[in-house]
Amino acid sequence: MEIKYQNILLRDARESDIADDIRWNTTETAWALWDAPWEMEEELRRFDPAAYRQKELEALEKPPEGCRWRLELDTTEGVHIGSVSRYCLDGDFSWTEAAPGADPRALRWAVGLDICESAYWSGGWGTQALTAFVRYLLSQGYEDLYTQTWSGNVRMVGLAEKLGFRECRRRAGLRLVRGKIYDGLTFRLDRDAFAAHCVRAGLELYVPRAEDLWFVRRMQEDPATMAYNAGWDVSYEGYHPDTGCIDLPESAWAEKHANLVGHEPDQFYALVRERDSGSFVGEVNFHRVPEGWHEIGVVVYAPCRGRGYGHAALELLLRRAFVDWGLPKLRNAFEETRSSALAIHLRAGFRRVGITEDRRFGGRVRVLELELTRADYLADRGLGNLEESV
Repeated sequence: MEIKYQNILLRDARESDIADDIRWNTTETAWALWDAPWEMEEELRRFDPAAYRQKELEALEKPPEGCRWRLELDTTEGVHIGSVSRYCLDGDFSWTEAAPGADPRALRWAVGLDICESAYWSGGWGTQALTAFVRYLLSQGYEDLYTQTWSGNVRMVGLAEKLGFRECRRRAGLRLVRGKIYDGLTFRLDRDAFAAHCVRAGLELYVPRAEDLWFVRRMQEDPATMAYNAGWDVSYEGYHPDTGCIDLPESAWAEKHANLVGHEPDQFYALVRERDSGSFVGEVNFHRVPEGWHEIGVVVYAPCRGRGYGHAALELLLRRAFVDWGLPKLRNAFEETRSSALAIHLRAGFRRVGITEDRRFGGRVRVLELELTRADYLADRGLGNLEESV
């Protein structure tokens, strides 16, 4: 069996994996510093390559059946870098044998991940692998899913929270690792949060070329997309106050592209597109203002709304601003009646910092001002270890 997802492939084991496993358990063992290190030191010391090879060869003679317990992890270029797996939990969230005869789909299962090739750490491979494995298990009817780690493994804690796992059990002082005491952590999958993660994972930011501005023109000529922009008391060439649409003839694409692209970190602009289809679905941007912070914008093309793309695009923009560029503060402002826009901003961690008034369609409107700081963003997403990285 093979499961392809973005840049990774999950597959059944093959004989060539045995040499990799032996290498990872004898000479290249850095991964074991993070996967249950309180027991791995002894396991590595007792590891017998010959016995392991024989056991694995015998296992390969029996074709796997049913829902897989373990799958090997490759890049799509064919590099074997680790594995994903699952194990059963009892009512106290401890490892247990699955009860004979029980419907496995009714039991609690924890998922695990090992990226044993250290060159592939922190490159998004773990996110893709665990996302694909959780999707697979859910498709097989396994709905009560967990993952476990220790409080010192901040990368795994961040990964769990990113996918939508929520902490449900903390056993204080459970683990002794390299002379320090850490808590044992159990996380349970929040299905709604995981679904939102999958939407985000299906999108990417794409810095456009000048010729890609055909899509920007399509959005700016669409009254449904530009309704938020209608009726403001402003005047500039190409603006249609009745619809909010803005003219963008092809003759203006090169100049607009030059103004938008290549000015980071003061200014950033990207289209949002689906990874699988390559279809554009919206745009995001930020730019520095005289007050010192950066203001942001997120627009989803009207025919693509209702799919969770607004929140997903905002999260991609936040990561680009706070993680990639280390910006200290972002703000956005819009009418308080835009409940959907407010909801996705609050969900992302923005807080209200003020209200101003403006004029729209000849009347007064109240405009909310919202703000999110880098410190709050990193803390909320379990990325506090990056606070001093920029």
